[in-house]
Amino acid sequence: MKHDLMEALDAMKKLSPLLLAGAGYLFTYYNSKVGKEREAQIDRVNEQVKDLYGPLLSCVTASKSAFDAMIGQHSPDGTKAGFVRAIKDNPDSSEAVAYRQWMKEVLQPLNDKAANAIVDHIDLIEASSVDPLLLKLVAYVKTVRVMMSRWEAGNTNEWSALTYPDEVLPFVVAEFKRMKERQAQLLGFNNRFQTIQSKL
Repeated sequence: MKHDLMEALDAMKKLSPLLLAGAGYLFTYYNSKVGKEREAQIDRVNEQVKDLYGPLLSCVTASKSAFDAMIGQHSPDGTKAGFVRAIKDNPDSSEAVAYRQWMKEVLQPLNDKAANAIVDHIDLIEASSVDPLLLKLVAYVKTVRVMMSRWEAGNTNEWSALTYPDEVLPFVVAEFKRMKERQAQLLGFNNRFQTIQSKL
C-alpha cells in the first residue's frame, strides 16, 4: 500500500509540470481572448465617437446655434414663426435675402456634414435599424439641396417639402453621452467621467 502511494505521488510529480503548463496555457488563452474582445469593443466605440456621434453632435449643435442667431438677428418679432411668415409673405424681403444667405453659407454646409456623417458611417449605429430621426435629417438635407438649386435658378419662392427635425439635437446629445459613458467604462474611467459630468 505504501509502495502504491509512493508510485502515485511519483506519477503526480511527473504530471505536475504538464498540468501546470496546460493550466497556464488555458489561462493565457482565455485572458488573451478576453483582452482582444475588449480591445475590439474599445476600437468600435472610439470609431463611433470619432466618425459618427462626435461630428454629428458638433454639426447639429452648431446648426441649432446658428439658426437661433439668424432668428434673433433677422426675425421681425424675434420668433421663428415671425421669421417664416415674413419670408413667405415677401420672398424678396430683407429677411428672405438673409435666410437664403444663411442657408447657403452657414446652415446647409453644417447640415451637409451631419447628413454625410450619417450616410458614410451608418455601420457605426448601434441599433438594428436606423433611427427615423436620422433618416429625416438626411431627407431634409437632400430636399434643401433641391430648394437651393431652384433659388439659384431665380425661383426664390421655393420652400423645402420637409422641415428640419428639431428633435434630432436631443437625440444626438443622448447618443453621444451614451457612447462616451460606454467608452469611459471600457477604458476604466467610469467614475472620473461621472464626476466630470456632474460638474457640468
